[in-house]
Amino acid sequence: MKVGDLVTYAFQAARWRKGQSRLTQLGQSVDVGLVVETGKYTGNADVKVLWMGPGAAAPYAITQKSDHLRLVDKSLTT
Repeated sequence: MKVGDLVTYAFQAARWRKGQSRLTQLGQSVDVGLVVETGKYTGNADVKVLWMGPGAAAPYAITQKSDHLRLVDKSLTT
């Protein structure tokens, strides 16, 4: 991952896929973040991601482990 990539949590990847029944898609949100920095951080994190959570007044940055994230690309949206 590099600065500027859009990412989502790996466990949410299935929510992006087309072909799911409409009933399973209802009520499920998907988080999208922007990679703003890469490096080595405490707890084996290696990227800093800017998230805008539900109800948040402003975006906030959190260090994350890239193994827990997935790039938002055509494979998720097709």
